[in-house]
Amino acid sequence: MATTVEPTRTQPAAAPTVKKPWYQDRQRQLVAGLVVLAAIILVAWFLVASAQRKEEFAARSLNQARAAAEAGNLPLASSELQKLIAAYDGTDAASEAVITLNQVRMVNGQSELAVVGLREFLAGKPPEQYQTPAYGLLAAALENSKRWVEAGNAYTEASNTAGVEYLKAKYLVDAGRAFRQGGRIDDAARVYRTVLQKYPNSPSVTEAEVRLAELTDGKM
Repeated sequence: MATTVEPTRTQPAAAPTVKKPWYQDRQRQLVAGLVVLAAIILVAWFLVASAQRKEEFAARSLNQARAAAEAGNLPLASSELQKLIAAYDGTDAASEAVITLNQVRMVNGQSELAVVGLREFLAGKPPEQYQTPAYGLLAAALENSKRWVEAGNAYTEASNTAGVEYLKAKYLVDAGRAFRQGGRIDDAARVYRTVLQKYPNSPSVTEAEVRLAELTDGKM
């Protein structure tokens, strides 16, 4: 019986790998980059929009609290300001609310509480535009508490942070008054001389001259 020999089957050759043109990979990279960029822009827009809405809500709350204060309802104003500060921390309105709240406290005869609040506020390094009024108000609160030397130092800080010469000179004259009340005559004379030397064109020069003459028996 003859043996049937089956023919050997050859495997089909593998299809050659076709390398994709370089520009297709570049297109994918470009599309991926655009998608990432769009996502970044969307997130940035959302953050900016949220911050703007937060500022708007905070400003509205601040106006309401100030209206209560102007109407003579100081307890309500104080309560609303404290809520605003807690809810909208970091906004400009919250910084303004701290100043307003401590003004309300001083009107209520709570100067010591205002001192504590303002020192905490300043310790947090608020924006520069709020440092000068905060130091000035702190100095006034310290004066009300008859803490003269501390008041003089706070007025000096208010002068250092002020952005215009007439305020710098005014706060130094205030510092001189506080130092004089506290028996620090040399410090008082020093700040009056600073006004005369650095800010000769300020409206505070006349008072500085008079006070310095009083301290030095006219020897200036």
